[in-house]
Amino acid sequence: MELFTKDKEGNLKKLGNVKDDQLKNITTDGEDIKSEVAKYWTPIKSGKHSELASTHESILAKDLKVPAADFFEQVSKNHFIFQNFGPYSLDDFLKKARLDKYVKPEYLKDCLKVTTPRPAIGKGEFLLAANFSNINFAQNSGDLVDSNGNRIEVKGKHSNLGGEGPYKQMNQSLLFSIFNIFKTKPDSKDLSIEAIEKLQKLLKDNPQQTKQVMLLLQNVENQSQSLANQMVELFNSKDDLKTIIAAAHLLAYMKFQKANFLFAINDNTFSGFAAPKNLAEAYEIMTHFNINAWMIGNRGISITVKN
Repeated sequence: MELFTKDKEGNLKKLGNVKDDQLKNITTDGEDIKSEVAKYWTPIKSGKHSELASTHESILAKDLKVPAADFFEQVSKNHFIFQNFGPYSLDDFLKKARLDKYVKPEYLKDCLKVTTPRPAIGKGEFLLAANFSNINFAQNSGDLVDSNGNRIEVKGKHSNLGGEGPYKQMNQSLLFSIFNIFKTKPDSKDLSIEAIEKLQKLLKDNPQQTKQVMLLLQNVENQSQSLANQMVELFNSKDDLKTIIAAAHLLAYMKFQKANFLFAINDNTFSGFAAPKNLAEAYEIMTHFNINAWMIGNRGISITVKN
């Protein structure tokens, strides 16, 4: 294992190689880590998750290659920038965060393992908050928020574009209502990809029914006539019902969550997208995702960012 320290100018300098069992004693001690972690994980940083300081402390005790003060000095300089990016390889995350010389490679996986059901922490949320000083866990609803109040929604594999709030749940009644417009029944119990493909063919043969279907395909209780009109227009030009449904769900989701940015992560890559202002922008974002079914019981369609 490589060992680094800082020179007088604050630059990292390699001292040499040490064995893993020697590293902990050389780089820092437990009290140093505990002190630095406590200063970093303030109530504002932790939000609803008061346990995160001890979680990060355990990870750093295992993975640090430098004194804890040096690590947090670099993290204090790391500011998440709200711009479209990616897809980037997850293997490059530590390098892009300028932390690859400060921690062992396994630090990345250890951060990604930090998830909880309630209060919910999704994959990637702890990774961002732990390594960018301007990113905090939200105090109330939502995933993350920066020091200026910008909200970040984080989506991992098979994430739903819906949740608690004004979102409409897919159920058998809704599913049958959609297909009943064409005097037929769905072939599956969910709005599966196959069902969406069948629905697309029905719409091509019965274009006069398109707006009525687009109203039902929105995942909000109070359906928007304006959004339905945009969905019809986009369907007529793109002929891509699956992506249009996902785009409508994304637009509504980001609006109701009051989110400014979408951070998407899978097992291999991560990407970032500014919140869409209209359906066309939401559609462009959704072209970067694999789109799955709108399952019975879910309040939005399911997505996973592409590699």
